[in-house]
Amino acid sequence: MLSMSTEDLKAYVYKEISENPALEIVKKKSSREDFRVAGLSKDSDAYQRSLEASEDTNETLQSHLMHQLNSMNISKDEAELSKKLIYNLDENGFYGSMLAPETLLDKKRPAQNKAMLESCIARIQAMDPVGTCCKTPEESLYVQAKLDGNCPKLALFILDGHIDLLNPPDPFKVYKKLQDFQKEWHAKTFAGKLALDDLSFDEYDTEDAINFILRLNIHPAQGFTKDTNSNFESPDIVLRIEKIVGPILHSDYEKGLVAGDRNYHFQIKYASGVLPEIRIAKDFSFDKQNTIRAQELIDNLAFRESTIVLQGCAIVEFQKDFFLNGKGHLSVLTRKTIANSLGIHESTVSRMSAKKGSKYFQTEWGLFPASYFFPSGVKSDDGKEKVSSDTIKIKIQEIIDEHKGENLSDSKLTLLLNAQGIKIARRTVAKYRSQSGIQNSYIR
Repeated sequence: MLSMSTEDLKAYVYKEISENPALEIVKKKSSREDFRVAGLSKDSDAYQRSLEASEDTNETLQSHLMHQLNSMNISKDEAELSKKLIYNLDENGFYGSMLAPETLLDKKRPAQNKAMLESCIARIQAMDPVGTCCKTPEESLYVQAKLDGNCPKLALFILDGHIDLLNPPDPFKVYKKLQDFQKEWHAKTFAGKLALDDLSFDEYDTEDAINFILRLNIHPAQGFTKDTNSNFESPDIVLRIEKIVGPILHSDYEKGLVAGDRNYHFQIKYASGVLPEIRIAKDFSFDKQNTIRAQELIDNLAFRESTIVLQGCAIVEFQKDFFLNGKGHLSVLTRKTIANSLGIHESTVSRMSAKKGSKYFQTEWGLFPASYFFPSGVKSDDGKEKVSSDTIKIKIQEIIDEHKGENLSDSKLTLLLNAQGIKIARRTVAKYRSQSGIQNSYIR
């Protein structure tokens, strides 16, 4: 049950109610009902043992892209338009098989114009995996090359409408085709200048360009589960983190309380969502097996709630700096660390924070998937401390803002981060920059 979204669990609970006469609904709930604090089950160990299994890591491309989109600081119009684009991508991650993207513009929203559409498409193309939200695989390869930052200019020329020259991808043959194409082009009347004219290349340069192109991913959506749901994702907000004025002496996870600093503490509340409140029917006593089954469901639902709150408290405890100060203040955190601190199995934490589960934290800084609070990181210069990916992304943006007009390359960004004591490779910088929706220097 921990890995289920509220909608999936709701369907499961109603199925159990329809099949078990020992169960009855006390009260149906709407998604707008108030949050309530969940206490911890005293018998949680009994239910814990039934949940020890491997993590389900399947994830749809749409869910993966939405996790990134929800972490970006963009306008409501951009968010809604981006969401439409993401959920209209086909199983290969392209929009070529759907209606033209322009049809997704809401005419009732003046801000949603062609310029915003192009900006949203570019933002999604730069997300991980790079190269989705393109019309064709050829366009995806060109986008990937532009965003890489170290693409040979000859490779860009080939990918910009001349990919047929790669058939076959033999360096000598492609080199000859390029020369022939250049000659034939300039033999035309009123032929303009080619980007190829500014390049000095030989067979070895051609081989480098081909090798670069062959390393690109023509199937960026490969490895993701096919999204069979045509509806937009409805986030299952399971926890609300409230920062309350006034200190408390110590954290009390059973009451959903986490100590903050001398000025604040946190209240973690569980969103019961649209799940109905159920109980064993008062007049039902003639079928012991159904009564036992009904009680097991009630106990498991209570354990799901208490386990989620328990882990939410631990995450707030470890990521206190973020909940006090916002983005850019996440620490490196692993699921194993949370599991060890609570004395539970790591797979239980994985279920609560799995990306496909749609479990979100509502904070004063915005809505974030549970997985957001487990960032990876790199070692600092002294090797003693790790710097989270969240912090590095903020620093990349700060460096770019400080050097406006310079169009810093990923290599230059790497040097500047290294100078701040962050040991990081250029490829990792490119990855974090791309995930943040920041275009590379070639486009900027």
